[in-house]
Amino acid sequence: MIIKKNKYVLFLLFLAVIAVFSFYMEFHASSLFLPTLSFVLIVTIVTFNLFMNDDDFYSPLSMFSIMYLGYAIGGFYYSGATNYFGKFISFLSLQPEAVVSLMRLSLIYATICFLFFGVGYALFKKKIIFEAQFDKSRFWSFYARYYPLIVIPFLLIGLLYWYWVAQVTAGGMLNLLMYFQAFRHLVEDANISTLPYHFYYAGIYLWLLGLETQGKSVTKAFIFFSIIGLVINLSQGRITLAITFLFSQLFFFALKDQYLRKKVFIYFISLMSIAFLVYFLRILSNSLFIGADSDAFDKNIFDVIIGGGNVADLQQLVIIFHTYGASDVTLGLTYFDWFRNTFGQFFGLQPSSVGLMIKELYVPASSGAPTPGAIGEAYVNFNIAAPLFMFFVGSAFSLIYRYVMRSGNSLLLLVYSVFLARFIFIYPKVDSTMLVNFLWGVIPFLLGVSLLFILFEFSKRERA
Repeated sequence: MIIKKNKYVLFLLFLAVIAVFSFYMEFHASSLFLPTLSFVLIVTIVTFNLFMNDDDFYSPLSMFSIMYLGYAIGGFYYSGATNYFGKFISFLSLQPEAVVSLMRLSLIYATICFLFFGVGYALFKKKIIFEAQFDKSRFWSFYARYYPLIVIPFLLIGLLYWYWVAQVTAGGMLNLLMYFQAFRHLVEDANISTLPYHFYYAGIYLWLLGLETQGKSVTKAFIFFSIIGLVINLSQGRITLAITFLFSQLFFFALKDQYLRKKVFIYFISLMSIAFLVYFLRILSNSLFIGADSDAFDKNIFDVIIGGGNVADLQQLVIIFHTYGASDVTLGLTYFDWFRNTFGQFFGLQPSSVGLMIKELYVPASSGAPTPGAIGEAYVNFNIAAPLFMFFVGSAFSLIYRYVMRSGNSLLLLVYSVFLARFIFIYPKVDSTMLVNFLWGVIPFLLGVSLLFILFEFSKRERA
């Protein structure tokens, strides 16, 4: 009863603070109603997380909500704008009045979609404490003894290939790290692939699973090599993938052991802070590569993070509402783009996504593609029925989470942790093509587990 009472007090206090802030922003706004609509969206998100989430920070609802808050933050940010409404909006010839009108519509749409998502999630939620069941299988005893036979070669292959790529593309590791923002151009010029990097990431996951099967805590050596994996990701200019690589491991600890959740939360916040710093370093890296003076640290942080389209952002929804009407619905076709982007390259097919379609229409070659976000992609596919689709997404996330936690299977929990970090967490910002990153995160790792299972079966036959 005391905890429940404190929750209500906390909610009312938060409501008062955000209401005062919203009123202040509305009073000083160049574009009216954006702060008020942002306030409504924040209250909606917080209400679901505080009262319909079983105090579970590591649930799909919480992870989805963190990135989704970008829409509300953007509403406050753009409320003071008069001419500049973000990097991608500047590529379109839209009058400021039209942009503001579409931003108001976008905030209303974002609130409705989250309501449907939250209701869908809440219908199937059930708090379950995960309990590992490794001791029921002889294979996991074998795995606990012999996993280094796979982990060590995988890590060595990844490290050696990373070193070779640094020499071939940038003339050395130092240059590769300095010019990490230009990595894509360096690799294209050298005509090489980075697929062998996945041996390293798989090796880390296999190592983590090995420690779990042994009932051991993580070692300093594991932490060191895991951070090296973060650096390998960062050296490709893949900031989001870099932090979600560590997030997936942190989520695994938090989900399997409720006593570790507070400690994991501190690491989670620390990594998020580091990610914001690296965004500025990426701008500096690009300036160093092209030999220009950088104004990375002269820019407002919101200009870089929100205006640059690095979070779930209203400008992406404005472009979608401006571009797609009821006659343009794709009826779910873009939800197969992840499959095309994974296997289409072997048949000469070019990557496809909503963001790439928008880039072809408006964005110059010098810029990357915008990211439509989960609800932006849903609108392109289903128009006004998009909130209903988000209801089913929320239900699916809830059912998957419930099944995994009930299973007691640590292998399944680790796969799910990658899914939570590399898909659910960034889905509000990007779109369903992020399934590709999830697949590349787990398939090499599962192949490693399969190799050990083959060795296990072979050893059984030898003993027989």
